[in-house]
Amino acid sequence: MKQYLVALKNSYKSIIIGIIGGYVATFTKLPLPWLLGALLANLFFSFTSIKITFDKKFFLPVLLIIGVIIAGTFNISLLEKIHLWIFSSIAMILCTIVGTIFTAVYLHKVCNFKKVVSVIAGLPGAFVVIAATLNEITSNKKEQGQVIIPQAARVLFIVLFVPFVFVAHSGYQDINIGSYQIDYNLQYFFELIFLLVISHLLSLLLEKFAIPSAPILAAMIGAGFFYTLEITTARFPPFFINMIFVFLGSAIGCRLNGIAVKDILFYSFHGAIISVILLIIAAFFAYLLQIWFGFNFMAAFLSFAPGGLHEMIIISAAYNIDPIFVSYHHFLRLFFIIFTIPFILKFFRKK
Repeated sequence: MKQYLVALKNSYKSIIIGIIGGYVATFTKLPLPWLLGALLANLFFSFTSIKITFDKKFFLPVLLIIGVIIAGTFNISLLEKIHLWIFSSIAMILCTIVGTIFTAVYLHKVCNFKKVVSVIAGLPGAFVVIAATLNEITSNKKEQGQVIIPQAARVLFIVLFVPFVFVAHSGYQDINIGSYQIDYNLQYFFELIFLLVISHLLSLLLEKFAIPSAPILAAMIGAGFFYTLEITTARFPPFFINMIFVFLGSAIGCRLNGIAVKDILFYSFHGAIISVILLIIAAFFAYLLQIWFGFNFMAAFLSFAPGGLHEMIIISAAYNIDPIFVSYHHFLRLFFIIFTIPFILKFFRKK
């Protein structure tokens, strides 16, 4: 406990800046506001005379909690419908692979990024996980910027662009998403602690096999088992999740300090370019599903567009597209990427 108090003392400036940045970002409707807001605020202050740092000791609990948060999206209703979406599932995996190849080649050839950096920066999803495992990908600050800035630009560009596609195709629709209340009691607290303990023990096992991203993978497998079978319904409250995103965004923002403004603009521009490439590929696979298997084009396109999950689900609700269909395919891409990242890193480490 003492080491975390010391870590908090070392990191409090960054965390406060992150909270302010996240709060401001919620008013500007930025996607992933508490993550990107904290990141941008800390990145901004890194150009000032204020010295900000973020202690690495926070990373293990943050990674475990992020894994449990992701696992909390699992539920039995997804499993009940998967057999209806076999062809779209195959198309999603192929779309992810093709998209990664195109964007990686572009970043390597045009931007002169290293191969491993190009592949990770070009992955069409899992921004939060990539951000959380940045140190495992590369320890070079400039290369970390080459990964995280195009990824952030992708999320921002696609979330801003896709709604205009739907407005142009189907007209404007009011968005009305119902809210729900959860009674956070003592049982919820103990169940969450149990999930974190199970995840940590599984993480130690995975680390013995030198598997990268072990904490997140372990939490997704361990906690995911209990969530999928609905043994527990305990999930972290929104406030706590937002604070975890603040911690992660603040850590990344501090880590990127020292990157030149021209480099940030350069990476952001090419992040927008690869976003266009990914959207074209998503539209192509959605079109194939429509003409070959009769899927609704707009539903498939929304499912394949690698933007923010929550934003895509909100759009699906506004335009009467099955949100389970959309969320399933986004989850599939997320899990495919997360479980592929360790193999990508191992492959390039051997070379």
